[in-house]
Amino acid sequence: MINIETIKNNIFELKKILPSLNIDSIFLEQDGKIDRVFYNDESLHELRSCSKLLVAMAVGVAIDKGMFSLDTLIYPSIEKVTNITNKSNLEKIKKWKVRDLLTHTSGYEKQMMSESYIQDIDKNNLLDYALNYNIPFEVGNRFAYNNVEPFILSVFFQEKFNINLTNFIKENIFDKLGINEFIWENYGKYCPGATGLYLKHSDFHKIGELLLNNGKYNDCQVIPEKWINEMCSVQLETSLVYKPERVFPKIAVGYYTFISRDDFVFRDGSNGQYIIVNKKKNFLITIMSSEKEMKNVTEIFRNLI
Repeated sequence: MINIETIKNNIFELKKILPSLNIDSIFLEQDGKIDRVFYNDESLHELRSCSKLLVAMAVGVAIDKGMFSLDTLIYPSIEKVTNITNKSNLEKIKKWKVRDLLTHTSGYEKQMMSESYIQDIDKNNLLDYALNYNIPFEVGNRFAYNNVEPFILSVFFQEKFNINLTNFIKENIFDKLGINEFIWENYGKYCPGATGLYLKHSDFHKIGELLLNNGKYNDCQVIPEKWINEMCSVQLETSLVYKPERVFPKIAVGYYTFISRDDFVFRDGSNGQYIIVNKKKNFLITIMSSEKEMKNVTEIFRNLI
C-alpha cells in the first residue's frame, strides 16, 4: 500500500530541487479506496495524448459490435476524401490496417503531427498533409510514436460510418461513465483523436478505472474485457524509446498504452498527464499537471512503487 503522506513528502522534496514543478492533482486508488492529492476543484483540464486511450477503447467497442476488425483496411474508407500526390506513400497507405494504426507501425519515421508541426497548417487540410508526409518505412514493422494514427482512425471511422468519433465515444463510453461535461475540439470536421480533449479529473480517473477493472464501471461492462486485456498486453517491443533510467520505462506498446516494468501499464500526455495502472496490485494512479518536463512528474514515485 502506498502511503499518501509519503507521496506528498516526495513532491515537496522534489519541489525543493525543481521549484517550478507544476502538478495540479493526483488520484491514487487501491482496492477501491481513492485518495486525492492537491485536488481543489473540478475544472476541465486538457488531457493531450491521454485522449488516445479513448480512441483505442472506441475501436474495441466497434469491433465488438461487428463494425470492422483489426485487419480491416483503412484506405477504401478514406480514399474519396484524400488527395495523395506522394505515390510512394500511396502504396503503403493502401496496406494500412486498423491494427497498424493502433500500434504506431504505419511507417512514419517520427512524430510529425504534434502542435509544433501543424500550428501553421489549416486543420481542414490536415489529412492531405499527413498522407503526403514522407512514409519511409514498411508498414507493420517499426514503432514510431505519432499523433497521426489516432487522427487517421478518426477519419476512417467518420467516413465509414458517417458519425464523428466524439459522438460515438459519448454514446458508448462517456454516457455509461456519467461523463456529462467535456470539450473535444475538432480538426476541421474530424475528431483529432490524439489530443484536444478536456475532462474533469474525477472523470479522467474513470477512464483509468476501465483499464483497472477490465472494462467495467459500476458493474456495467463498458468496454469488452478481452479488448482491455489486448490493450494492456505487449503488441510490439519499443526499444527505440526505452529509457531504463525512467521510473516507468517504455518497454513495449499495447493499443495506445505503454507496457512498463513490474506489471505497470500507463498512458501519458504532454505536460504530464498520466494514467498508471497495475492490475496485480489493484492499483491506479491518475495525474493532471502543467509540467513541461514530463519525466519530472513520475519522479515523485521513485522508490515507492
